[in-house]
Amino acid sequence: MTGLILKDFLILRKTLRSYLMILIVYAGIAFSGAWSADIVGVLMVVMVMMLPMNVFAYDKQCQWDTYGLALPVGRTKTVAARYLCVLLLCLFSVALTVITGIGLYAMGRLEEPAVFMVSCAVMGLVAVLMNAILLPFLYKFGPERARMMFFGIMGGIVLLAVLILGPLGGIDRLKALELELEEPTLAQLTIVPVIAGIAGLVLLALSFLLSRHFYGNQDV
Repeated sequence: MTGLILKDFLILRKTLRSYLMILIVYAGIAFSGAWSADIVGVLMVVMVMMLPMNVFAYDKQCQWDTYGLALPVGRTKTVAARYLCVLLLCLFSVALTVITGIGLYAMGRLEEPAVFMVSCAVMGLVAVLMNAILLPFLYKFGPERARMMFFGIMGGIVLLAVLILGPLGGIDRLKALELELEEPTLAQLTIVPVIAGIAGLVLLALSFLLSRHFYGNQDV
């Protein structure tokens, strides 16, 4: 299974270099003070969400599944390797974002490092959530159809949340919570990353079971 993880990283090596250069550019803009440091976290979510699509597209292009299923690995380990690769990418992205935040703080460009660290934890959870939703679609429908369906579903979720939360006062509550997090307590600083980590692992586990089901019933 380690070989499958390395295979995914080798496929992504050029893309990762390109994304790293983009991250350096955006981090440079944040260091200059032109943009908020939060832009780095947003970019992290977008990059980690797009990377699995690239892997599936390359696999389909070279008909990897036909060859991979001939190996003594099995479908469960094949899917598990893909999820571990995604998890490593999320952790690596969070680490880069934290390092960027430390650099911004050292140069006086980050006034509230505690809030930024909480934001990193939340962004990491969002990246995991996006992949937990996306990966089963990729296994079920393939990269082309899954991409369009994913963005449609995410837009529908946002619209539904606004329609439901608006009349119930949920949006005002979220704004109030944002104001509370501007001066977080020690308990908030401790519990938010922990909750984000646990929630991310639970979501990935549920997503893995669904992807394993789809891939197990797939004729290659």
